[in-house]
Amino acid sequence: MSRDNFALKNGFKSYAEMLSNSFTIVFDHGISFFATSIRNNDWLAWIDERPERVIGIFETLEKAHEQLFYYFAEQEFEQMKRKDFEHLC
Repeated sequence: MSRDNFALKNGFKSYAEMLSNSFTIVFDHGISFFATSIRNNDWLAWIDERPERVIGIFETLEKAHEQLFYYFAEQEFEQMKRKDFEHLC
């Protein structure tokens, strides 16, 4: 799915408009973790990858923020475990 189609699917006219309604929660190695204000005052938590990955829709910015941090920490922990294992081999 193209970035503009992703934006259209989430109620925006373009990807640029979607980004203007977003907060960057985490930026790591060129990947952004966003919380975006969407319809009905909900918040879309998503990751700007190819393709974009949706974490979920939440009632508050705080809940979206919390889930994005949790997801990021979980990914970092898994990566750390892999590196530690590789180091032992």
